[in-house]
Amino acid sequence: MGDDDNKNHIALLEYMTANTAAGFLVSVRQNVRAHAPVYALWLGVALLSLALQTAGWETHWRYDREQVANGAWWLYFTGHIVHLNWSHWLLNMAGLGIVAFFFTPYAPLWQWLLVLLVSAVCISAGVALWHPEIRYYVGLSGVLHGLFVFGALREIRHYPLSGYVLTAILFAKLGWEFFQGALPGSEAFTGGRVLTDAHLYGAVGGLLVWLLLVAFNKVRA
Repeated sequence: MGDDDNKNHIALLEYMTANTAAGFLVSVRQNVRAHAPVYALWLGVALLSLALQTAGWETHWRYDREQVANGAWWLYFTGHIVHLNWSHWLLNMAGLGIVAFFFTPYAPLWQWLLVLLVSAVCISAGVALWHPEIRYYVGLSGVLHGLFVFGALREIRHYPLSGYVLTAILFAKLGWEFFQGALPGSEAFTGGRVLTDAHLYGAVGGLLVWLLLVAFNKVRA
């Protein structure tokens, strides 16, 4: 291959790379614009959680069994926004990023809000009813499991292969945690006990919302 052929080949590669990158950026911009309210929701959750973690208010917003019994019902929801420490926060924000990246376009804002609320209630009610030994609870991981199962089930309609794979991975993880406990290294990373049952309760919340929407013809199974 001569010098001119090499130059033409390089120019072609540069042109393809530039256009691929430009096309990708255009696609991302269009996606963000089309689903701006949902992306704003994810960003709002992340920023609120960041602000609370920075301010050190996790003890005021965490689920507290005694305070809930005395009427502080809002802790059923706020406990999922605060975290044990920065490692715990970073792990859950990474999970939120995965949900946002894979599943945002598959549902409108009100459905994602419904999954957030129902999953949070399922987790807090499960802790209150079936884990009397637990006084405090914090973290978004259970809610993330609800968001993930809802998103993966919605993805099946658009991309069946990846939707089924992601659903299978999630249920395999839940199965491992049910029989074997927390994933290896997770408790060391977060610096506290991982309540794996909360992941199950959150996933049940996401599944319940999906089933209700199917029943009322808001989504297609």
